[in-house]
Order: sequence, then C-alpha cells, then structure tokens
Amino acid sequence: MRRSTILLALLITASLFGIVAARQNTRSQFIALQEAQAKHFALDNRWGQLELEQATLASNARVGDIARQKLGLSAPKSNQIIMVRTR
Repeated sequence: MRRSTILLALLITASLFGIVAARQNTRSQFIALQEAQAKHFALDNRWGQLELEQATLASNARVGDIARQKLGLSAPKSNQIIMVRTR
C-alpha cells in the first residue's frame, strides 16, 4: 500500500507540472496572438493610408498640374491635332 501511495503522489505531481506547463504555453501563445493582431491592425491602417495617398497622387488633376507647372506642357491647339483613321 505504501508503494501505491507514493506512485499515486508522483503521478499527481507530474500531472500538476503538466497542467502548469500547458497553462504557461497557452499564455505565451495568447500573448503572441495579441501581438500579431496588433501588427495586423497597424498594417491594415498603413495599407489604407497608402491607398489614399496613391489615389491622391494619381488623380488626373494633380498629374495635369505637374505637367503644366514642372514640365511646361499644355493642351495642344486645334491645328496641332492630327486625326489618324483606322481601317
């Protein structure tokens, strides 16, 4: 009987260590999940900002302003336009 009591105590102790290790692992994984979710949220916000910036930079009005101001371009006059017919 003494031997079975000692064996039972060892098994219970081993089970408790297993439970503690599993809980620690769960906490670590939860912290990693929260960090990944925070990074996802930050990247999602940045992606939205970049899309907005791209839309602003690529707008026709902005491209036209840069063409006129920095490159000195202007719309062609009617006598400068040549119509090309296709078959």
